[in-house]
Amino acid sequence: MCSIFLIDHAWTFELADVRKTLVSNPSLLSRMVNLMCLNEKEINGNESAAVDEFMRKMWKFCHLYQISKPSEVDGDHIVIKKDVWYILDEFGSSIKQSSEPNVRVASFMYVPERLCYSVFWPIVDLHKEDTLYVDWLSAVTDSDKKSLLLLPWEDQDFSDRSSAHSYVLTDDFFSSHKIQESLPEPGAPFVSVCSLPLKVYTDINLVAETLSSPSYEVTEERNEADILWLYSHFRDYKRLSIDSPSVFVNQFPNESVLTVKDMLAALAASERAIEISGPGDAFDLENEGSPKQPLTCSWYPVTFNLFYELSQFVAFFQRQEEEESEAPASSTCPLTSSCLRCSKEGQHILVLSEVKNNIWIIKPWNLGRGLGIFITDNLAQILRLTDSGPMIASRYISDPVLFYREDISSWVKFDVRYVVLLKSVQPLELFAHKVFWLRFANKAFSLDNFDDYAKHFTVMNYREHDELKQVHHDEFIESFEKQYPNVKWKNVEAAIHRTLVDLFTVASAYPPPRGLGDCKQSRAMYAVDLMLEWQRRPDVEKDTCFVMQPQVCEVNFIPDCTRACKYHPEFHNEVFDCLFLNRVSDNLQQLA
Repeated sequence: MCSIFLIDHAWTFELADVRKTLVSNPSLLSRMVNLMCLNEKEINGNESAAVDEFMRKMWKFCHLYQISKPSEVDGDHIVIKKDVWYILDEFGSSIKQSSEPNVRVASFMYVPERLCYSVFWPIVDLHKEDTLYVDWLSAVTDSDKKSLLLLPWEDQDFSDRSSAHSYVLTDDFFSSHKIQESLPEPGAPFVSVCSLPLKVYTDINLVAETLSSPSYEVTEERNEADILWLYSHFRDYKRLSIDSPSVFVNQFPNESVLTVKDMLAALAASERAIEISGPGDAFDLENEGSPKQPLTCSWYPVTFNLFYELSQFVAFFQRQEEEESEAPASSTCPLTSSCLRCSKEGQHILVLSEVKNNIWIIKPWNLGRGLGIFITDNLAQILRLTDSGPMIASRYISDPVLFYREDISSWVKFDVRYVVLLKSVQPLELFAHKVFWLRFANKAFSLDNFDDYAKHFTVMNYREHDELKQVHHDEFIESFEKQYPNVKWKNVEAAIHRTLVDLFTVASAYPPPRGLGDCKQSRAMYAVDLMLEWQRRPDVEKDTCFVMQPQVCEVNFIPDCTRACKYHPEFHNEVFDCLFLNRVSDNLQQLA
């Protein structure tokens, strides 16, 4: 007869709350320190040090279950899986990891009390004073993948492995993501509508409410529309081209290569992207007799798909760990009158004590608004985060161009959003709105406390208790040029525009499934979020120690235009006029 034993959970938590909970609950912190046998000398009675040490070592002790939670996003009812992490009690946490276990452990939910417990049972005969062993990775059948995932418990060196991308650069990878979608019928004629007003069918309330031009008439009948402006995804381009050759749609075939994070990363790592934009600053192992292979292009941080490229990522991480952090720049600059990073006082603005190149931002493949994103320099944490679902790991921009917020007397992170209009793929016709949008962090930037959302993230408009700092683009330009007296925003924007053109050139360089599909009936609006990164280029720029390099964060399909419509009531009229009537307002600039 098999005996089954109950294990209690000492602590159940969400990752975002760990530091706050431990700081506010000293008895819990003390219990965790003792349970994990943390080094008393390193902590030395320092509460902050104890929390930091716990957060680095917790990953071999914590476990995960997920709860399906109904939610609503932009009017769509969806099911979100909520991650719930827990640490077993002192007995459960003393069970050691081994690939030759003598017990098994499983969690179960007791629904009447909405509580989760764990049970364990022996799988071999046990004797008095036997040590208990469990294999937390028993479900992983791939031995190589398992050896990588065991790193939180067992140190191994994989740094001699290649980090070159392979599968994610193939048609098979892009096809594996693709929701069934038909392409336009080859040779199908496009019939333009000559009479106004054009009838618009939309499932987006904001568009229906703000599209006020007499050139358009909103209709509730989809089958009588000249323009389909949809939030829901459109899939049947073949039928559209055959049955409705005069109807426009606000999407392009296979645009997920831009809007889904792991496909955008693969696009940026493609040979064409590197050829068009130049290599980024990450390379694979150097092979004898051949140059180092770049792992990404200049406008996208090096990124690995943790589902398909775990081995490549671990090897790259371990090699980076062996390298010394980049030496800090001198605070005093010899190029006072021309260096982009110089203040009026002739010093580099906010020089960090060191620039770390092994910090990573971990993102789910296809969630927005900062959901499920973590920043860390801890390999064990990154490996354990993959328990919750498919992730990508991107190099964290550790030396961003900052903005000085006078209201909090701090240099903070910011990102900039450009609204772009895509009229055609072949040939490329691309426009950008001259009004760009800014988002700011709420705390001074520094390379610590990566779990501090207000310091390291800028998306505040969907968080209930966080301040949303509003700065209009014209005010921003004036302040930015005062803060960086050797910088002209028009030059920064020119670099951003080149990046946008490169991005869409690469996306249209390959046919589906690796690129955008050509469809004469397609028009689209996207929002591209970018950051500016300080990069040293003394060999290129003789009059400056640094250049500002735009880095693409993500591309958004049907972006939230609430702010745009609030401050610019003609926003949707201008967008529609450009895309459908070839009328380009003064607020738009053609890029390609």
